[in-house]
Amino acid sequence: MRRILEVVEKISVFLAYICGAMVFLMMASIIYDVVLRHIFNQPTIWADEGSCYLLVGISFLGAAYALKTDAHVRIETFVERLSPRARKALEMITDVLSLGFLFIFAWQGYRLVIESFVYVRIAPTLMRTPLYLPQAFLAVGLSWFWVQMLAHLLKRFFPPQEKAGGEERMETGLFKRRSE
Repeated sequence: MRRILEVVEKISVFLAYICGAMVFLMMASIIYDVVLRHIFNQPTIWADEGSCYLLVGISFLGAAYALKTDAHVRIETFVERLSPRARKALEMITDVLSLGFLFIFAWQGYRLVIESFVYVRIAPTLMRTPLYLPQAFLAVGLSWFWVQMLAHLLKRFFPPQEKAGGEERMETGLFKRRSE
């Protein structure tokens, strides 16, 4: 089980690196468009649309890594006032509900991609992008977010064992932090 959880986390880190590359591509295309538009008076037809598609990819492919590193935004005003036992129970409930929600959302994402592919849906823009391509970011990202949520939930039920002689340290990709 532990090995499977490590593989899930490594794939989430890999997707985070892909998101980093996508941020760089988005930044480069916007700079390129700004330079061409304002210096040479020759705007591109693809930079704005391409940047939007990259932003969708960054948002959905990066969600699993954000969960892995505990970086999702949450409001803790109510939760902080709960006892540790009640807080843990509430976190379990929200994790299970999130798992169900993500499953349905990913399933619908795949349905959207398949429909766009079968019915040859094209973006009504100058690029005429086949819509299944950017929609695939949504489906794949949500699917991997679901897998990472499942791993997160399994870690709650089966916490990592501490190594003899001290605290275990967990790798979180680019940074290290102590396991809780």
